Amino acid sequence: MTQTPQTDLVRRAARGDRGAGDALVRMHRRTTEALAFRALRNADDAADVAQESLVYAMIHLPTLREPERFPGWLRQITLTHCAEYRRRRGTRRLGEPMTVLNEQSEDADHAQRLAIRDSLGDLSEAHQTTLLLHYVGGWSLTETAELLDVPLNTVRSRLATAKSLLRDDLQPLFSNPFPMTASTFNLSSDHLAILNAAFPGAVLTDVDHNPEPWQPFSPRIRFTLPNGEERVADYRSGLNLPLIQRLAELGIPGPQVIYPGPISLCEVPRGENLSLWTLGGTPHRIRVATERAIEGLDRLQACTEGLMNHPAGETLARRTLLDEVAILTDDACWNADPWLAEAGASRTEWLQDPWFANAVARVATDCADLELPLVYTDYSFFFPQGYRIQPRRDLPEDGEGENPLVEFVNIQGHFGDPLLGLAMVWVYDCYPFVHTGFVEQILWQRGVSRREFAPRLALKALQMVARDLPVERPARDAGYWDTLHGWAEKALAWM
Repeated sequence: MTQTPQTDLVRRAARGDRGAGDALVRMHRRTTEALAFRALRNADDAADVAQESLVYAMIHLPTLREPERFPGWLRQITLTHCAEYRRRRGTRRLGEPMTVLNEQSEDADHAQRLAIRDSLGDLSEAHQTTLLLHYVGGWSLTETAELLDVPLNTVRSRLATAKSLLRDDLQPLFSNPFPMTASTFNLSSDHLAILNAAFPGAVLTDVDHNPEPWQPFSPRIRFTLPNGEERVADYRSGLNLPLIQRLAELGIPGPQVIYPGPISLCEVPRGENLSLWTLGGTPHRIRVATERAIEGLDRLQACTEGLMNHPAGETLARRTLLDEVAILTDDACWNADPWLAEAGASRTEWLQDPWFANAVARVATDCADLELPLVYTDYSFFFPQGYRIQPRRDLPEDGEGENPLVEFVNIQGHFGDPLLGLAMVWVYDCYPFVHTGFVEQILWQRGVSRREFAPRLALKALQMVARDLPVERPARDAGYWDTLHGWAEKALAWM
């Protein structure tokens, strides 16, 4: 066989020539990144997987018996690593389900992958990659065909052949769809009735009861239509459908409802969960995510006028800062907030505490002097896991204008103070941007001084003190008690 410059590099690199190995990596890095990006639809993840795949290929190069097959061999490695990466990190193509694994499910998935890997020796590389993409990576049949550049029927044929060659003890992993019964998937009869009404004849194939952390959509289902098409959808409860429609008219893209009702069947949210995407931790991601979070907040609050005099807005509550103070002192107001009402065992005792009573009185006095107009707002506006972005579709250096917002997944809210939710984020202290100047940036952009922000910060700190803390400081593990108490004291000092 004719020796080409590439096969010569492969042979030399396999013998330990580092210069040849570096040359191979340079030669194939862009195509490897492009392939990974095509699979993962996320530039940062694609760069990580490409690097991982190239390193793996260089380490295992001596096992490649036919050097001229290096490009195809590297392609197989890259797609396999994409499948593993997506399984491990929850990365996915836009609109596809995200797998978020707890420790127990990670162990089960790891055991399953090992069982699959042990049985792949009898399969060709093409069959192995097809099986891993579909069953381990979770890509649909159509997507798998697109990634492999083969017809859909070829994917079906490869999967059928692979399953027939695997050991008998792996057959349960690839069994036919289960009968569509409530007991099989731990669904209610109402859920199944909704699916039947929306998609007559659909066959349920999988249910994920916790598709993403922090999110209101659950469960997420996979099903097959009578024509063989695979679909994914989410059940959601408590949607304010007129509000969703009105906000869409005002330029706020929300949940896409397939079948409306008290329990609605919805399309899977578009784009990436902004908070999860940011957890990549790079300065670029944090910067872009902060910009998108502030943009989302501004867009929602800008809808105030369009909602105030519209039927969809007439049902929304109007809560002034003094109404928020009343939550601390009035049982009915406290119990009307489900999140506060689920705790607060010591609230009555706190109201008898001189420090707490004095703090509430000072906050009430300051809030009475604030005469800002109410805006459409909600705590969730300031917690950007409710925003979805579209990852950039190329692989440029860090630039401006990428990652547009494509969906606001948690459409709710009321008319209230425009900054109170920001104080909630700061006190709750669970959002990574809090530690990178997120709160300060919004305050600076709006020209809000520390003195103006103080009563809001004190108000939210006092609400959380009443919700979460005993009156007496614990003798052990008092860190949380000290932190919340400290936030209230700091805000009172600024006042």
